[in-house]
Amino acid sequence: MRSLEIVPFESGFAERAALLLAEAHADGGAGRPAGVLDLADPGVARRLVAEWQGSGPAVAAVRDGRLTGFMAATVSRLPGEQWARIRLPQYACERHERNERRATWRSLYAALSGRLAGIGAYDHAVEVPAYDRETVSCFFELGFGIDQVRGFRPVTGPETPPEPPQGTRLRAAGTGDLAGMFELAVELQRFHTAAPVLRPALSDLRPIREALSAALTDDAQLLLVAEEDGRLTGLVQAAADARHVGAATIGLAVVAAASRSTGVGTALVTAVGEWAAGRGFDTYGAEWSSANQVSDAFWRGRGMVPARFKLRRLIDSRVAWAEERLDYGHFG
Repeated sequence: MRSLEIVPFESGFAERAALLLAEAHADGGAGRPAGVLDLADPGVARRLVAEWQGSGPAVAAVRDGRLTGFMAATVSRLPGEQWARIRLPQYACERHERNERRATWRSLYAALSGRLAGIGAYDHAVEVPAYDRETVSCFFELGFGIDQVRGFRPVTGPETPPEPPQGTRLRAAGTGDLAGMFELAVELQRFHTAAPVLRPALSDLRPIREALSAALTDDAQLLLVAEEDGRLTGLVQAAADARHVGAATIGLAVVAAASRSTGVGTALVTAVGEWAAGRGFDTYGAEWSSANQVSDAFWRGRGMVPARFKLRRLIDSRVAWAEERLDYGHFG
């Protein structure tokens, strides 16, 4: 048997890549929550493989002329941005013995990461199904850690819908609430800068303002606020999930610091569940930072079961000048 070769991904690999993608997710049904896009469907797999081609570097694992695995990344097209995303449809390999599968992942990422660093992409993220512990472990060994968690829950559950805290009412947001909602969004950004999240605040907040404005006029979205004595204490926005069939997703969700642990957040999320049920969704979900201990406890406590992790690896950009031709003798 010839050794594994890592080569650039070619369009001729697409059909075989789609089959590998479908096979890789064929037995994930038991761990996959209802509503999650079925990558085991060959038709879905073909469409998604076609969509990511050309969005960034891609490599293939070939043995005896046969594609046995692939890995691709989507990179930012904006000047100065350094991120690269390896999404679920962008990698798969044959069902080998564990050590052989691990070796394939390592070889593919070794080739892909070099190409990414070569174009200035030093922030690498990969989506991994939460039930695929073997793949999670493989990427952990490659220097990744859990950054974001995507969880889902059924639209119905055993919980009795709670009443909002006394003096607080939930209502649909209006144009007059835009300034108050924006202030809540800014407060959330500031909260994320604190330990242990330590995420830099956005320098350009226009996308948040634009998203809130769009949600106000979009009948397909839910935008609720919690109000107490004329002051907004929380908000939640939800819409159909673009990537998960039959699921709604919570986008922006904020509770003012002074109103946390009072039931405002639970009331808002319960209202999302009722809205999702009324729209015919089977599940609804949210995404949160794993390092955000407040959010992690809250969403898991509301019945959100992790379905997908976003793993992340940050590479020191100084590697750009660490080339073999340089003389490091002065470090001795």
